[in-house]
Amino acid sequence: MELEQIIQLIKKDFPKQSIEISESLELLKETISDTMNAIDQKMSDAFRRRDFTTRREYESIAVSIHSYENRLEELISMLTLDEGEMYEVDVSELNEEEEKKAIPDYAAYTVDNNVEHTLYENFTHIRPDSFKFINNEKILVKTWIDVLLETSEILVQMDNDKFRQFEHNPQMNGKKSKYISSNPNGMRKPRLLKENLYLETNMSGNGIRNLLLKMLKAYGFKATDYKVYYRADYSELNQ
Repeated sequence: MELEQIIQLIKKDFPKQSIEISESLELLKETISDTMNAIDQKMSDAFRRRDFTTRREYESIAVSIHSYENRLEELISMLTLDEGEMYEVDVSELNEEEEKKAIPDYAAYTVDNNVEHTLYENFTHIRPDSFKFINNEKILVKTWIDVLLETSEILVQMDNDKFRQFEHNPQMNGKKSKYISSNPNGMRKPRLLKENLYLETNMSGNGIRNLLLKMLKAYGFKATDYKVYYRADYSELNQ
């Protein structure tokens, strides 16, 4: 069976897994982009030293990696679900009341909320407790949507114009719909962040993670500048 046929089958019969694969590839693509930036820095250093042999070696590596970047982009595009297709909501994406109804013994799945986690981890079936950014103070949240909204508010306060420009940046939006827009039409679950600025909230924890990584990079931050703390881990319920 050809890859295209396999992907179409996954999208049709396993839409949830299609999204999870796509989100994982997005994270890989973002990590490769960071690697390309590091190679670029090394190339510049080699040029300043007039070490042209080393510079050419790095350039050759970058060219090869770029071909994989393009292939990843193709795969992500192929895995994108059509409008209206959506997987069942994960329990970690429910609000607190819905969570308690879905899991009467939800307290049994609580975890140590003092353990730091990074944006390079898998947030599937994870309920967030808080995050740290900028001032090293914990910002309490209940859902990944809260994480997205609170972080976006901080970034908007830092540079409103830069954030609004995300609307016109394809890397900051979905293949078929906007994640950040001045117009809520066409968005599945838009939330008003501030006047004429909406965020898509119909996203999984991993989808939000990927968007946050791109936002932080655009503002000149590293992934290590941002820490996440968990409240609960429902992975056992989904084995």
